[in-house]
Amino acid sequence: MLFELLTAKYPGMRRWLTQRLCALSMAVVLLLLWLRVMWLSPQSFSEWQALFAPWWWRLLTLWFFACMLLHAWLGVRDVLRDYVPHLGIRNVLQWLVNIAVCGNALAVMWILFGMDF
Repeated sequence: MLFELLTAKYPGMRRWLTQRLCALSMAVVLLLLWLRVMWLSPQSFSEWQALFAPWWWRLLTLWFFACMLLHAWLGVRDVLRDYVPHLGIRNVLQWLVNIAVCGNALAVMWILFGMDF
């Protein structure tokens, strides 16, 4: 039954499940961050930098932001589809949202990994 709901016959269920899995993933990462901060209790700027220094933690943070951006993109997309009836305006707004999401993704990668674009 569940697998039938996730087929192309019901595309809304896949988006719904994707949003819920992203939210669950973000909650787990936030819990890990809270535990890590409680365990290490950073007090200075250099200690906070050391908190995010390990490569695996930066990848986990990147995963968090990827889930957050996907979650937000799906939510805004659904809101635009439900409440903006004019197709031209909806497409322009969705295009602006897409640019904002891509810009935020690049900013996160630049901050976490010091990439030069």
